[in-house]
Amino acid sequence: MAYPYPQTQNFNCDSCSQGIAPISPRIHCFVCRDHDLCANCAISGRFTKGHLPSHQVQAFSESGNSNGHQPVLSQILITYRLPPTPAQGPQNDNHNPPPPLPPRSVPTNPPYPHTPGPAPIEQPWQIFVHADMSPTPVCVTLLNDIFTYLDPSNTGYLRPEVYSRFEDDMGCLPHENTWKAGMAGAVGMSQEAAGDKFLKNAFDLFSIEHIIQQRTQLSQGGSNKRASQFQRALGTVFNPMGAQVAQASMPLLTRKGFIDVVMIEVLSDPSKSWGSFSRLLRKYDLPRYRTWGELPRSVLPAEPDPRMLQRVASATGASKQQGETALADAQAVALLSARANQIAVDAIGADDRRYYRYY
Repeated sequence: MAYPYPQTQNFNCDSCSQGIAPISPRIHCFVCRDHDLCANCAISGRFTKGHLPSHQVQAFSESGNSNGHQPVLSQILITYRLPPTPAQGPQNDNHNPPPPLPPRSVPTNPPYPHTPGPAPIEQPWQIFVHADMSPTPVCVTLLNDIFTYLDPSNTGYLRPEVYSRFEDDMGCLPHENTWKAGMAGAVGMSQEAAGDKFLKNAFDLFSIEHIIQQRTQLSQGGSNKRASQFQRALGTVFNPMGAQVAQASMPLLTRKGFIDVVMIEVLSDPSKSWGSFSRLLRKYDLPRYRTWGELPRSVLPAEPDPRMLQRVASATGASKQQGETALADAQAVALLSARANQIAVDAIGADDRRYYRYY
């Protein structure tokens, strides 16, 4: 059954109708509506209400309940092998009953109290997240393969443009693409510099590992007589392109930082991440996974991680506060710059004076 939990009872098995203790295993079906099985029914293959062995399921090592006992995801991926179809023997044309089978010996002490159900089969896709919400080896391997695909020169780093293309390939909208969102708010600097600054702030908020590298500085343009007069009057104070030069550093994402930032998305919105990974696997056509088939939804968590949601909310609030502070600082700098330029105009000789007013 999907969250939120029932208010007055634990989960019930939809096959045997018995209650599932909060610390007992539970298997949840992603196909059937509100369908859960106890461990005995799931392993024995006792299915009712339209549930089939081919349905994707998620195993919980602890079921949880409505009194605050949170469910615990299991690292076991459950699938079923359908029983083989019995071979058809030769037709009995005379319609006589077949001869009786010879008697079978029955063991005096059978090893099991009941007949075992279908045996689970192994698949290459395994769960992506441990119970402590850390990535599993198969998840880390996939993210490393994606990083290598994005870094064909094996530099060990991803430039902001490359990481932005990766977010596009994941299906992010323009306002969800971190670097492009920063470029859209460029004021007093190049779009690339604004995007770099915005992306670095995001990495810093989540403690994402990266290094800083200088971009090629943009041209400051040709000089003219008026600019030379301003330069003589103000010296280094006058620099119309200074903001672009000061913001010419860009963050390069490391391999570890890439894994960490993708896991934030996985734990915050696992359903969206499942669609994003499926899209990437089709687009990138990575050799290791060509024969693995479609990515099952059950390899990702069934629900977002509450701790990661709280972390994202805290970082969003801090980012908003930083943005308000930066806006106030930019307004103060713009006012001082306007006053300095007016002083420069007033300092020019009377024969070559023009008046400018800044509001």
